[in-house]
Amino acid sequence: MTRLDFSVYFVVDPQCCGSRAVEAVVEAAVAGGASMVQLRDKSGDLSEVERRARAVMRVLAGTGLPFLVNDYADVAAVVGAQGVHLGQGDMAPERARAIVGDAAIVGWTAFLPEHFSALAPDVVDYAGTGPFYPTLTKPGKSVLGADGFSDLVAMSPVPVVGIGGIVPENAGAVIRAGAAGVAMMRGISEASDPAQAARNYLLAVEAARRDVRLVG
Repeated sequence: MTRLDFSVYFVVDPQCCGSRAVEAVVEAAVAGGASMVQLRDKSGDLSEVERRARAVMRVLAGTGLPFLVNDYADVAAVVGAQGVHLGQGDMAPERARAIVGDAAIVGWTAFLPEHFSALAPDVVDYAGTGPFYPTLTKPGKSVLGADGFSDLVAMSPVPVVGIGGIVPENAGAVIRAGAAGVAMMRGISEASDPAQAARNYLLAVEAARRDVRLVG
């Protein structure tokens, strides 16, 4: 597997795209600098998940950017996506790995020390960790903040992507806390200009990385 660029990890959810097609929002986000794309479709209609996944695949064809499907390893394998992302309530990463194959990407949401203790780096390629900030996606969930996030990064044998309430104005703190990149959903999906929103995230991430290098 090639080195992954987690800088601007766009998680597209059809419920957050308004009247716009998922693939249109993805195309704009990629034009603005999104470095990875994940389809998060909680509709429960697997035929619709597959249809949307294929539409996103067509948009990403030739870009070289990784495309992952949330939850559904079977769909990821069928459409030829580069991988799958799993939550704590989804199938075991080992089972997903068996479905998508050794060359695919397997991501896993991990937000407690015991999750990282159980993480097998030969199975899981990266962890999505949060929420860093309060988020509408998981209202009421305990927020890690910079210190809690940094502690989990220190435990992780794989790169960690920050998730939860991240906007361009606060993305820098996530990178400075040790994140390999930032993931977002509404920050791009609901933006009037998804391309500019993605560009703003990328600029924030790049600036924070420069800060980290200067301090280091």
